[in-house]
Amino acid sequence: MTVFEGVRPVLHTPFADVPGETILWGELVQLVERMLAAGVDGVVALGLASEAWAFSEAERARYIETVAEACATRAPFLIGLDGTTTVATERARLASRLGAAGLMVLPPRQAATRDAQVRHFATIADAAGIPILVQDSPQVSGVTLEVETLVAMATAHPLVHAVKSEIPGAGAKASAIHAAGLELVAGWGGLAYLEQVSRGAVGCMPGCDLGPAIVAIDRAVRSGDRPGAEALYRRILPFLSLATASLDLLLLTAKRHLRREGIFSTEVLRQPARRLDDREARTVDALLDELAAARVPGFGAD
Repeated sequence: MTVFEGVRPVLHTPFADVPGETILWGELVQLVERMLAAGVDGVVALGLASEAWAFSEAERARYIETVAEACATRAPFLIGLDGTTTVATERARLASRLGAAGLMVLPPRQAATRDAQVRHFATIADAAGIPILVQDSPQVSGVTLEVETLVAMATAHPLVHAVKSEIPGAGAKASAIHAAGLELVAGWGGLAYLEQVSRGAVGCMPGCDLGPAIVAIDRAVRSGDRPGAEALYRRILPFLSLATASLDLLLLTAKRHLRREGIFSTEVLRQPARRLDDREARTVDALLDELAAARVPGFGAD
């Protein structure tokens, strides 16, 4: 198994409902424990679902240390990062020094050419010395990466060999990434995971709310039980479709679920951010109630 294979949920961040929204470190550890108990293949820290853009550098360091201690020798952890080459390289060195098994890196908006993107990723790889997954998420990064650019990155440095495809409806691109010999990982919360598996995806990085369910889907499809995998996927699809409609809904629905499960004590996002309105909250609660009643892994008494 490579460091990107399997189901590796991206950790959400619990914040106190006070000015400044301080991080609740004990609840973060509880979330890691919950994921490990569900049989995940590892976890991802400081991704988009972690609200990593809202952290200070000191908080980033403590976050990595907290996750590293919680995972210990039981499961590998990956670290997400972005920034200019200088900033990203410093963050990569820190993650490597603190025990990260790999990095998930967003391309920099400032690199306007293929050569600049290739140099950026090669520089990070040289500095960190651990495998890198390119997070192909143009709706967030503002950068469109052609398959030829991704291949050039892998050719330039052997540690840059995996891609997390987070472009809705881009099945052909996912197939092209796999056909080019790159390691394909499904993103977008797992919305099209089974379709991505059919195109060669080796794993998925969902949110922690659906982490246990995606583990069950992954194990079923890879053991040959495609009907069982599809049945469970159809069960979670209404909730998954709502959650993946936008990044703020992905965060808000996940945190509502984690609060209902007693893992988080709040549903707070770090400001500036919104909260679910009453109608949204009722819709989310109804979907969560259905999943709990169906005893979907990760919901209710599972």
